[in-house]
Amino acid sequence: MTDLTGRVAVVSGAGRGIGRAHALHLARLGAAVVVNDIGVGVNGAETAENPASDVVAEISRAGGRATASTDSVATADGGGAIVDLALREYGRLDIVIHNAGIIGAGPVATQPWEDIEAVMAVHLHGAYHLIRAAWPTMAAANFGRIVLTSSGAIFGHPLAHAYAAAKAGIIGLTKSLALEAEAAGIDIKINALAPIGATRMARDEQKSRWGELMDPDAVSAVAAYLASPQCRVSGEAFHGGGGHVSRIVLGIGRGWAKGEPGITAGDIATHLTEVMDLRGLAIPKTTNEMTDFLYQVATGRSATLSGAEIIPTEARGAKAES
Repeated sequence: MTDLTGRVAVVSGAGRGIGRAHALHLARLGAAVVVNDIGVGVNGAETAENPASDVVAEISRAGGRATASTDSVATADGGGAIVDLALREYGRLDIVIHNAGIIGAGPVATQPWEDIEAVMAVHLHGAYHLIRAAWPTMAAANFGRIVLTSSGAIFGHPLAHAYAAAKAGIIGLTKSLALEAEAAGIDIKINALAPIGATRMARDEQKSRWGELMDPDAVSAVAAYLASPQCRVSGEAFHGGGGHVSRIVLGIGRGWAKGEPGITAGDIATHLTEVMDLRGLAIPKTTNEMTDFLYQVATGRSATLSGAEIIPTEARGAKAES
């Protein structure tokens, strides 16, 4: 069993839904938890509720340790205050789970810009604010586990373009910071989690179709693993929920290479089926691995020389539009 006794965690957006489940799950495993939530609706509108204190009371009644925070991750001062609270109350910080989020949808040409900025501020900037505040402490202790919430929206979400863009940004941030920690030789593991659960943000159709599989606590088991010393992977993204866990990857196909300069738009139209083919998909860990792979393919060299992970499947390419 995963044991987090003695560990200290910050969980943002922990007053309800999946964030609440994360906080309760970590507390059951022995961690002291800073429960952060500013108590707003899914659209970012203020409410009069104080969900962070409610979750703290729930943890305390079960014999755990928790402290409420109502600072906003959307500002650098807020992110710093959340981390400072953890250090002041518990003297250390081992785990950061950034789960806070709002969703705003609308046509790209007419959605108010301030709504788009608000979504980015909570999801993507919020991740930065927490990580920048926590990183020095984790680096000094040579231990840290960071879990950033992404979403299936990275595959496209009609009208929720800002949300999708922010969640895609989380993936790039995760991968880049994992490389930074590795290069520095410090044991900070950072991964992204795209959850599915019965929350205020989930669509009614999802809740009806998935039923009890949408229990947010099923997602929290994945978060708990990623937040534990047992977790040895970093820079990865995972789907979690419904009793299912899977890896999400960014890959690049072998494509089509002319073998000489002077490629034309007509060449691409002619060879689009080959361009779209995903057989021999490469999963680069770094930008350099990506460019090495592409160079080797473009010059006719063996793509296995690249450090990128190669998936040797007979994957069917996407259907090309003529």
